[in-house]
Amino acid sequence: MKKIIKIGGEFDINPNILEGYPDYTPNNNTYLYSSGRSALMAILKQVSTYGKSIIHIPYYICPSVVFACEKAGFDVKFYELDKNYLFPLEYLTNIRINDVVLTVNYFGFVDDNPTILEIRNLRPDITIISDQVQSFWTYDKTEADFSFTSLRKHFPIPDGALIYSKNQPIELKFSLKESFFYKNKLIGSLLKNQSLPDNIYLKFFEDAELELDIEKEPLKASKLSHFLYEKIDFEKIRTKRNENYKYTYEIGLQFGLNFMFSYNDSVTPLNVPILLNNRDHVRKKIMNNNIFLPIHWTQSNYNICSDTAKRIGINELSLVIDQRYSKEEIYYQIEIISKMI
Repeated sequence: MKKIIKIGGEFDINPNILEGYPDYTPNNNTYLYSSGRSALMAILKQVSTYGKSIIHIPYYICPSVVFACEKAGFDVKFYELDKNYLFPLEYLTNIRINDVVLTVNYFGFVDDNPTILEIRNLRPDITIISDQVQSFWTYDKTEADFSFTSLRKHFPIPDGALIYSKNQPIELKFSLKESFFYKNKLIGSLLKNQSLPDNIYLKFFEDAELELDIEKEPLKASKLSHFLYEKIDFEKIRTKRNENYKYTYEIGLQFGLNFMFSYNDSVTPLNVPILLNNRDHVRKKIMNNNIFLPIHWTQSNYNICSDTAKRIGINELSLVIDQRYSKEEIYYQIEIISKMI
């Protein structure tokens, strides 16, 4: 019988990997926050102790980042990206002494380090945070004062995020409570592994997201996620992702896909974004072929005036390249999309 190909959606978790968990003692050398937004809130709580209360973020940003900044008590200002999806240096004239700036490594393709160094040279008073949620393998190589990344977007793990700080450790972590949204996420991931009907496990994923949305303070990741984190073979996964990433460009160019970024063999992206004039139509049609791809991100009230947020929000579709998929499945994804364009 021919294998049924299904692409996209949340990671599943094989219950066999939980063997040994009851006797597990966490490694004290690693501290995981519950999510990327929780990590950002923890950074901002620390930064607020320096007397800072205003943060400047791009219009083109995930809504959860805006909410995290607001929940941390910061006044949020927005800036438009330059043509390379980087912070525009001319915007520095709009920033007060001792404000905070957030930069973003979009999809893992946008190296913000050169820009961060320029900001620091021109305005050493500014605290810089780099959002590396879409680039796990670079979060600890930043020139920013702080950076953070998400584990659950890259690996089969119910919750988890990491913070990197160049100079100041995050003191808040010693008093954080454990997250609670991970339980529904875990149940959904285990059920998905058992190939149950979609509506069964998806309900748990949806409930987990609703619980995450109402978090009002930074939380630490579950003990279970620490256990799973320590079992991850990061280099094996990175190698597989890089193979799929390269193959996606090789096949995608043959089919004439409009990639948002050029191929760069020095990065390991989260997804590979393409731009489509009829994105919503294509996305809906490929669902009939068991392909469920994310978009980053539809416009919201806060960025309705942004040309960049509008253009990408309407046209962007993210191809998945993660370690779950073979070259056959990568080819299938691209072939089906090309038929729908």
